[in-house]
Amino acid sequence: FVMLTSCLAEAASPAVEALTKHGVREIVFVERAFGRDGHWYANFAYFYDGPKNPAYMKGARLAKLDVKSGKVTTILEDKIGSIRDPKVHYDAKRILFSYRKGGTAQFHLYEINVDGTGLKQLTDGIYDDLEATYLPDGGIVFVSGRAKRWVNCWLVQVAILYRCDGDGKNIRQLSANIEQDNTPWVLPDGRLIFTRWEYVDRSQVSFHHLWSCNPDGTNPAAFFGNMHGGSVYIDAKAIPGSKRVVMVDSPGHGAREHAGFLSTVTDRLGPDDRKALKRVGNVRCRDPYALSMDCFIVASDKKINVVNGSGKVMALHSAKIQVSEPRPIIKQKRERIIPSRVDMSKANGTLVLNNVYIGRKMEGIKKGEIKKLMVLETLPKALNFGNGYHDFIPITHGGTFTLARIVGTVPVEPDGSAHFELP
Repeated sequence: FVMLTSCLAEAASPAVEALTKHGVREIVFVERAFGRDGHWYANFAYFYDGPKNPAYMKGARLAKLDVKSGKVTTILEDKIGSIRDPKVHYDAKRILFSYRKGGTAQFHLYEINVDGTGLKQLTDGIYDDLEATYLPDGGIVFVSGRAKRWVNCWLVQVAILYRCDGDGKNIRQLSANIEQDNTPWVLPDGRLIFTRWEYVDRSQVSFHHLWSCNPDGTNPAAFFGNMHGGSVYIDAKAIPGSKRVVMVDSPGHGAREHAGFLSTVTDRLGPDDRKALKRVGNVRCRDPYALSMDCFIVASDKKINVVNGSGKVMALHSAKIQVSEPRPIIKQKRERIIPSRVDMSKANGTLVLNNVYIGRKMEGIKKGEIKKLMVLETLPKALNFGNGYHDFIPITHGGTFTLARIVGTVPVEPDGSAHFELP
């Protein structure tokens, strides 16, 4: 009787049981204070008036949680620096993360062993590197301010997609976006899924949804949501054993640090069918990680929770400050490798358009009426300065915020297709 009572007292919590079922014994996470700005993207680098006005806060800890005992072990701590975006390597022995050392102004990519040994800096320079993930070919994809761009309608810098080798060398730009790219992740088929904020000739506050591309930057395409404004879809990751991805649906123009509703979506119904999007209960959270359709690890303010497929929230860990990016320390199978199609020795690349007559607002336009396309390049633009410290005045009345350069015109074939080279 005494032994039975003792066993019952030590029974695992529902959260621990759910994680143990999926082979999770440890979780890596970050404790850090959130940035002062309310925008989802304004948490790195500095504001328009210089490095003395940073968007981030001081103090952070990279730690790991023993799921069963609840013990927390510090892997790396910096009381005046900042740490973010941990990603566990496929072999579960290393952690990739973004780190701004105390006394410095930029985030760079680092690796460290899960036991806290072997800290190694991968990237450097005067620009910020963050939100990195391992690629199955041994490289790393991340977002960076190296494109030297500023948000066209706000006061902070832009980070877009880049990749590098596993040792941080051979850094190459993958995206030409004028606004933020965020949270790249590798899908099982080898594509990258990421958030792209787009407002070239459309609303600057409505379209920030899921896109995909190959790890070499080719074949960019809308994954889901680009026809429907009104939310930020972010932190998307594949759900094992399903054809869906988990993400955060952050309503409106998005909330600070990617907060929103835990949701799942699939592209199997096309990129714009709203029936493909489902909320998991009514759970508000950040930084989701899926172990299955019935087990999600999420951050929620100062807590790490586990959520099942019905939206039931099970408490796992509480901290004294905000927690971010909880990730299981488990071995992972590498995703499919998509061979690179990029030849960096050539000055031009090739663009193929399937059918110009398929798209938004094409009703009433008959096949054969479109003879040419004008090709425009959107350019980086300095911060707008007006009567105050910033302006929201677009370049054209009610239209674009973005400067564009005319590259040239190209013919459209009778069937609506086009094929041409671009710089």
